[in-house]
Amino acid sequence: MDASTVQTGKPMTRSSYVERALFMMGDPDTGKSKQLRSMFLDWRLGTAGKIPSANNVRNSYPLGNERRLYLRLTSPHEAGDTMKEFLDTCAGQMQSGTGRWCRWNFAGALQVSQANNLPPGTEVIEKFITRFAPERVRAVILSPDRSGIELETSDLRQLIQDLRSLTGCEVMMVDATSLDANGLMYADFFDFT
Repeated sequence: MDASTVQTGKPMTRSSYVERALFMMGDPDTGKSKQLRSMFLDWRLGTAGKIPSANNVRNSYPLGNERRLYLRLTSPHEAGDTMKEFLDTCAGQMQSGTGRWCRWNFAGALQVSQANNLPPGTEVIEKFITRFAPERVRAVILSPDRSGIELETSDLRQLIQDLRSLTGCEVMMVDATSLDANGLMYADFFDFT
């Protein structure tokens, strides 16, 4: 018996293998989910290069034979999740499954500031890194946002500094005033060719 069997009395399920994680960061109603949706311009996601308008898009997409993307359009802050609920939901969605081994990738929305049951987005990313140990992490800051509003300079500097302090976290800032200008760039983060 391994250590997990001794502690719990039953074998632990295999944890997910996460290659890459992309976090779309902004304040509420700044266009985070619209920017994530723009990744559908990439034909690999099966929409013939068209951004879906339906609210109920699937949350899992194949990126190859043994790679999948878990897409979460709603920020856990806006959903009212606790940290445990958010991480457990991610783990449940990114199950390796039985038999076939799968490498998972994640793309999701996060609020910059603390809201409801969750701390600021940087702390959420830190906990995600601790739980899943992705090979690469990228935080995308929307400034200006979809309405053309830029983050305050002092807030932006602190956010970038906080994100850069996280192990292996890349930081980029994009102009989110256009719905489809950045989608292929986001999708390229999940291109393994």
